[in-house]
Amino acid sequence: MSTQAMWKMLHVLHLYGPSLSREAIRKLGITCDSDTIFPLVSSGAVEALPHGAPWEKAKEYRISKTAIGILQSCLVANRREIGSDLRVDEPRVFVIMPFRAPWSRSVYSKMIRPAIVDAGLKCVRGDSILRTGDLTANILRELFDVGIAVADITAPNPNVFYEIGLCHSLGKDALLLKQVGAPLPADLAGAHYYEYDADKLDIGRKKLTKALKAWSATNRVGQVKALRKR
Repeated sequence: MSTQAMWKMLHVLHLYGPSLSREAIRKLGITCDSDTIFPLVSSGAVEALPHGAPWEKAKEYRISKTAIGILQSCLVANRREIGSDLRVDEPRVFVIMPFRAPWSRSVYSKMIRPAIVDAGLKCVRGDSILRTGDLTANILRELFDVGIAVADITAPNPNVFYEIGLCHSLGKDALLLKQVGAPLPADLAGAHYYEYDADKLDIGRKKLTKALKAWSATNRVGQVKALRKR
């Protein structure tokens, strides 16, 4: 409950504050003080009022100017006890596709995976992650760790569309692929995508490698990778 309550308190203060009384906070169901209010105050995201009052005895709580600046520029969401930090522009690619489709094995093994490797990036298959427990949390955890996703939308697959939606909500780049002649879903009608011919996967591989190298160069992925080695 604590992470969801922290997320809720930040947004409520931002939308209806900048300050609310202790009583108003409690009426919202935010009652785990030590797990919610304390970390927010100790980190500087929320201020206890009056100034100088101990966080547990404050009469009001106010969102800080720093937190307001972040919320006005970035999406702050409930991390759902993922247990890992969201990484940015990592040299890892999450592959989203219907792996049981009759064409998927050859498309993955002859085009998608080789293209990712040729681009100097690590390939993570969407069907190879841990599938026990909370599946959504497992997928989110993998998406937290990658820099970009490659999604094949040739077939109208619910799992594919769901995972693309997660990428968009997390702010992750998603490179869309589809076979020539396959219809484009209405919700993605305005999206940029790459077409490939299932009978000419070598050409598709080269196009995908070029696109991934361009993404890597634009986002300075090599520099992000260097920082991790420090």
